[in-house]
Amino acid sequence: MMLIRAFIAVELPPHIQKELEIILINLQESGVRSVKWVNPHAIHLTLKFLGESSPQELSQIADEIRKIAATTAPLEVQVQGIGAFPNLKRPRVVWVGLKSPPGLFRLQKALEDAAEQIGYPREEREFSPHLTLGRVKREASPTELTLLGQTIAQKSVGTLGTMMINQLVLFRSDLKPEGAIYTPLAHFPLNG
Repeated sequence: MMLIRAFIAVELPPHIQKELEIILINLQESGVRSVKWVNPHAIHLTLKFLGESSPQELSQIADEIRKIAATTAPLEVQVQGIGAFPNLKRPRVVWVGLKSPPGLFRLQKALEDAAEQIGYPREEREFSPHLTLGRVKREASPTELTLLGQTIAQKSVGTLGTMMINQLVLFRSDLKPEGAIYTPLAHFPLNG
């Protein structure tokens, strides 16, 4: 049986993608070489990573997403700030943050609960809404990590704008040497 690597996410509007592109160019010009930067047009807000899934599992999760979306009202989030996980002293993931209403956390929890009922493992980390700009390469030296942390700390990223979350997307993810290719499998409008 062919398995499909999948996740549930929110696509970003063009004005936010453009703002992220400016930040990415600025970070790349800072001389930090130990990061694999994300294409700004591929950045999205991940709500639930599903991993390897069978077509039957994807059909089940699509039914659940449809039910959740039908009872969820569109949400407005503010895109702002920059940071790194787990922290700036040991950066592994560079991100731009989201100031999110409680409804986004309820939506993510509903998706997490529904996925768990189907058999997907529950995410161990608490949901922290963010947009991933880049991932630090394994071979990054301590000096490069320090430079990256300092570079991020010096960047002032205020509010980049607001965006409406008015639909969820079930994505397929195909890993390629040049980066992941994301293909929408289904869209689910928020109608609550």
